[in-house]
Amino acid sequence: MEKPNDSLKYLFQQEFSKMVAVISKLFGLEHIELAEDIVSETFLLATESWKVKGIPKNPTAWLYVVAKQKTLQYFRRNKIFEEKVLPELGLRQEKTMKFQN
Repeated sequence: MEKPNDSLKYLFQQEFSKMVAVISKLFGLEHIELAEDIVSETFLLATESWKVKGIPKNPTAWLYVVAKQKTLQYFRRNKIFEEKVLPELGLRQEKTMKFQN
């Protein structure tokens, strides 16, 4: 039986740059550094997950699906932060400044 780390090493060599290109194409080339980070995180997650659960039937597809999901989650969290958290922080800062004056 193939070891997860052997399979991942091969997949990393073959797929890392392709995955970065796909994520960058889907979400914009201006996010290439984010794509690199997410693809790296995806391989780390695969290392942990595949040791426990075994190598999936289609490991390449697993990597692409997880990387895409992680990217979508990042943009959702970022949108929530920009639309809800930052404005609230701004309001609280204004209230604090008014209170101090």
